[in-house]
Amino acid sequence: MNDETSRFRAVAPSASGVKLAVASLLLCAAAAAAVALEHGFRHPPMPLPILRVAQFALPWLALCVRGDVVWRSVSRRRWRGPFGATGEALVALSLVAEAAGLPGCGETLAVAAFVAASIRLNGTLARSMPNPSLLFPASFLVLIAFSATLLRLPAATPEGDRIGWIDATFTATSAACVTGLAVRDTAHGFTPFGQAVIAGTIQVGGLGVMIFGSTLALLFGARMSFRENVTLSMALDEYPAHRIARFVWFIVLTTLCFELVGAAILYLSWPAGALDGGDRAWCAVFHSVSAFCNAGFDITGESLIGVRSNAAPYIGVMPMIILGGLGFIVLDDVWLALKDRVRGRRDRIRLSTHSKLVLATTALLLLGGFVTIFVAQATKTGGLSWQHVLDAAFMSTTARTAGFTTVPMSEFTPGSRFTLMVLMSIGGSPGSTAGGMKTVVFAVLVLAIISTVRGRREVEVFGRALPDALVKKAATVAAGLFGVIGLATLVLDLTERIPFESLFFEVISAATTTGLSLGATGELTPPGRVVITAVMFLGRIGALSLVASLLGTSGASGRYELPRDTVSLG
Repeated sequence: MNDETSRFRAVAPSASGVKLAVASLLLCAAAAAAVALEHGFRHPPMPLPILRVAQFALPWLALCVRGDVVWRSVSRRRWRGPFGATGEALVALSLVAEAAGLPGCGETLAVAAFVAASIRLNGTLARSMPNPSLLFPASFLVLIAFSATLLRLPAATPEGDRIGWIDATFTATSAACVTGLAVRDTAHGFTPFGQAVIAGTIQVGGLGVMIFGSTLALLFGARMSFRENVTLSMALDEYPAHRIARFVWFIVLTTLCFELVGAAILYLSWPAGALDGGDRAWCAVFHSVSAFCNAGFDITGESLIGVRSNAAPYIGVMPMIILGGLGFIVLDDVWLALKDRVRGRRDRIRLSTHSKLVLATTALLLLGGFVTIFVAQATKTGGLSWQHVLDAAFMSTTARTAGFTTVPMSEFTPGSRFTLMVLMSIGGSPGSTAGGMKTVVFAVLVLAIISTVRGRREVEVFGRALPDALVKKAATVAAGLFGVIGLATLVLDLTERIPFESLFFEVISAATTTGLSLGATGELTPPGRVVITAVMFLGRIGALSLVASLLGTSGASGRYELPRDTVSLG
């Protein structure tokens, strides 16, 4: 083990350690349940003093059960590690702030404790499970179940309009998988509490449960094991394992900075009259999170159509969509290059082949989509204006898995709809909050075709040759996506009475986690909604990645080679 990996713990936890982690999680879950009982019901089923005490006492008790705090001691040996000292300090600080009249401290403490306990159990399982890659899809399933349960609480929806389990699971899956398809209007079908649940689910799902969790673990002073780093490396498209700790810090800090800046821009540029009496700051924060995570959820009731002629969609939402869709690997690479430029190290400013390919492909897709949509729409309207230019630019951006729209979908021509379906299928870039087959997969397949036509033996890009295994993987990813789309379309065509174009568009939108819709979502039957829910989940996780996780394949090459032969291709 080299110097970079020797600092990671590789010892699997004992059975007692796993039991203590589970017990600590259950106590923190009870504290979070106290928050749900207080705010999830219009009339709490338990006395408020008991719920308030539970929000402070149970997280502290969880620290004692886990062994982070030795409650009998009053010396420095009271805390076994930084987690215990930090945790007990937060409990005390929250209690003092609550006593001083600052509201929400107990609720914040209980939810934070539950998240932290979940993270620590995730790390414990990552060190003890024989196939830790299963944690990635399992984490999304847990997030979906938790979010759906919260959406089922009476206070999450307007009085007399409670949401059912199928619709709650659909909404939770759409939020966790940052899709944006909705069976009920987010603006009027959910209360501020329900909207907050959706926003939180979008944030956690956009970053990825494991990435988000491991970063919070670092914030609490815990070190990730070597296996946790390798597992995260797999989730981040094999990003170097020894750099994960620094990289996850970069992910969260970058996300928070971009979302804060985006919220500020939206707050200043969004017209107050377009909010229908809603809170302007909450509207800015919600749409900033939704845009950067490429989710497409809105609380306006009509996406961005009402502010179509305003600057907000173009200076606030569009840049967030593009930055969120580039991928954290590219953003990290660009950040390091910019730091070298500022420090005067011009000879070291060199982007990786991956970053160059992502930036070039993204620029070409944005330009190509803009021209195609603009021309297709111009043939219908017959007139040209700056608004048509802005609409084409915005739709070319949002179609790559963001899901917002400034134009009613009924106004798009067949050519524009086809262009949107193509852009949705390609999606964003690896390591981003976007879905689809990914820009790099599309670029590699196109380069493979070009290399074949030119008679080249290898796929070439930017003076480099790409390995054949990478080309095969790209073809497999694309085949997996289109396999899910084809199978789901066939099933829905047999069960639903919806025009084929709208149905096909809906399936592509769900599989690529985009969220654009021609209106078919609201017309789906309960079985159809279940199918779309499964498609959104597979689109976010990746059908082939899920199968590989279940089978526990390691990707290692065989120890033997078969005799080579050839077949005719026509």
